[in-house]
Amino acid sequence: MNKLFVTVFIITSFISFGSCVDIKIDLSAFDPQDNEYSVFKKYYNLTDRFTKINITNIRDDVGFFIIQVHTYVENVTLSSTTKLNLGSYVIGTNIGLVWDSDNNTALFYLSRNIKVEQSLQILLVISLYDEDDPVPGGCNLSFETDVAPYQLTEYNDDVIIVKSQPPSIQGAPNCDDKKVQVDMYHLYLYEYDNTVETYFKNLEKMLTVKDILKNGRQVPDIGINKKYNRMYSSYRGTGEVFAVVSKYKNSTSAYVPTVSYGCDLLKWQESCLAPVEIHWKFFCACLLIFGLFICFFGHRFFKLTLYIISFSFGLTVTYLVISMEEHYSFTERTITAFTVGFFYGIIWLLIWRRFGIPVLTVTLAFIMSGFLAASLLFNTVLADIYVLTNSVNFWLSFMSVILLCIIISLPLMLIGHISAIAFLGAYGCVAALSFYVGGNMPYILINTYRRVAVKDFNTAVIDFPMQMIDIVQALLWLLLLLFGVFIQLRHQIGKPPFPPNRNVILAESRVSETTPLLYHDIFAPPSPPPSYNPYYTTY
Repeated sequence: MNKLFVTVFIITSFISFGSCVDIKIDLSAFDPQDNEYSVFKKYYNLTDRFTKINITNIRDDVGFFIIQVHTYVENVTLSSTTKLNLGSYVIGTNIGLVWDSDNNTALFYLSRNIKVEQSLQILLVISLYDEDDPVPGGCNLSFETDVAPYQLTEYNDDVIIVKSQPPSIQGAPNCDDKKVQVDMYHLYLYEYDNTVETYFKNLEKMLTVKDILKNGRQVPDIGINKKYNRMYSSYRGTGEVFAVVSKYKNSTSAYVPTVSYGCDLLKWQESCLAPVEIHWKFFCACLLIFGLFICFFGHRFFKLTLYIISFSFGLTVTYLVISMEEHYSFTERTITAFTVGFFYGIIWLLIWRRFGIPVLTVTLAFIMSGFLAASLLFNTVLADIYVLTNSVNFWLSFMSVILLCIIISLPLMLIGHISAIAFLGAYGCVAALSFYVGGNMPYILINTYRRVAVKDFNTAVIDFPMQMIDIVQALLWLLLLLFGVFIQLRHQIGKPPFPPNRNVILAESRVSETTPLLYHDIFAPPSPPPSYNPYYTTY
């Protein structure tokens, strides 16, 4: 293990629980066969560093129970012995141990790992089971305790990894996890809500099997190899409660639930909220301005829109390709992608100036809108489908959606181009707003990037969290799209679908030896009589 664990173990191994505060719990009224009275649950405020948990009057029909301790931020140590022997204790914020003795009393010891003057609120839970129920974590292979009913979480900028151990059947000679069905569940907390009340309220929703089935969202099974090492796409600042239910015949049991926000709660502003650096604020402001611009005026200012779209295309493709190599830093990838995007936009302006073929230039907008549509589709409707965990299936399907968008848009280039840039501009506006007011809309594209850059992300659980703020932003996206298309189509009434190319106009107006000498005299329209009004139009 790491040095921190070794240090903590050496220090805490000599802690004595000789003088500590008692918590006495009488389980005489609790029956493992009664769903209403199979769980003891109570909040305590700890003011001392050491606490003894004295459990009495355990019924004879209790096969085993799981004692759980939940705290908000501070790590605590739960032990079954007075001395912290290896394998007899667990450290964390969502921890638990299994008791399976024949005695009708049990002792556990709780200690705070740091000296603080403030009281600590804990949620103490005891879940009772009979001898036929599967034991959560009974087939432990790698965790520190002999039986591990708890889960371990770790996170980075992209994913949350939740680890657990297979359950066991009491009396079974060996561990055959194929006999026991294991289902994973998770529950999203309110976005950017890090209050203690919300934390414990949602934890209580995932304590028992009945509560988990009622409130949790089941995680699709992706095979035995990844069952106990699940990866979840991280929506930073949106907390998740993770739970596991084990089933054997007609018996069920629940693991100790655990919570992760995908960030450091002690550094909420810096780690959990939207980027606060100046360059990110500037980027979001530009995204908002240019998104609104191309949504409502993009086709009118065709060349500027062409540069914005081609710049975005070059930036996106370059960033995705570079991200396949892990040794490049974020700064290096960003600078390279912006540089390539800058010159890529110039190249496409030169192509338009030289050839003036609309189908070449509008295809970029169709590709980008198809990319966004595919990202939206595979992060919502088609998310977490087992067949799409195969990368070949996923990317073939992804490219098919892009190709379909191009095929649909090309026959009606004017309407297709206006719809594409309004779709892209509206999303850019909503994504920029998400950085300021909260929301998960940017993750529509971020998850696609993760599929390219993050190892094993094909097995990650996407399950896009659509909460109230996300629904409002989705409706705003739709309204901006509809108004953008309406305004731009209305402006195009009576005008050519695309601006004429300067080089083509000059070539047609150039006089050569084949130009008829009397061309203008023969085909020139007559001058209007003086009595005609000023709205006279020549053809």
